[in-house]
Amino acid sequence: MVIKPKDGWWKQVWLKTPWCASYWSGRPTEDMMFTNAYAEGAKWNESHLTHDRFNQLLKAARAELDDAKRREMYVEMQEIVRDEGGSVIPMFTDFVDAASKKIGFANLSGHYELDGSRCSERWWFTS
Repeated sequence: MVIKPKDGWWKQVWLKTPWCASYWSGRPTEDMMFTNAYAEGAKWNESHLTHDRFNQLLKAARAELDDAKRREMYVEMQEIVRDEGGSVIPMFTDFVDAASKKIGFANLSGHYELDGSRCSERWWFTS
């Protein structure tokens, strides 16, 4: 195992070595995750996935208005990533937010921790 200092990670390891570990956090839509991390030609395609059917489904799912059909496309894309992609996904995390009655907030975002990393903008003290 080669360990690099934090300040060299992005320039020396990520997308430059045959394999590395990373953390993607959550994304608000399937399309965003698939587009950024798995689409052919994507700048951040760290698994280097190249798959014609996956890319066809990705484009078709963006235009599909029927929720059930679009879901089927995303399921098939996930199966392609699982079966033929180069990612090792040891776990899926969930964001759990908690606050006392002294903190007020509205509908929490499921995109990133702490209300989409916007708690300082969107939460308030109630007392």
